[in-house]
Amino acid sequence: MEVDFQQTALVIIDPQIDFLSEDGVTWSVVGESVIEHNTVDNIERLLKAAKATELPVLISPHYYYPHDHR
Repeated sequence: MEVDFQQTALVIIDPQIDFLSEDGVTWSVVGESVIEHNTVDNIERLLKAAKATELPVLISPHYYYPHDHR
């Protein structure tokens, strides 16, 4: 696979401690899958590879607007 670094970026969507950490509120539901798929380690590997190749990294956090809970 060839990557055109002029048109490529790493995009990480909504990384939340609630899903990725044993301290998260949803860990009891998703933790087994996160461990099985090495999710946190794989995100770290992607970030290191992006840094090594100067690939742009975009992280899109989840955001609640005040009206979201009404």
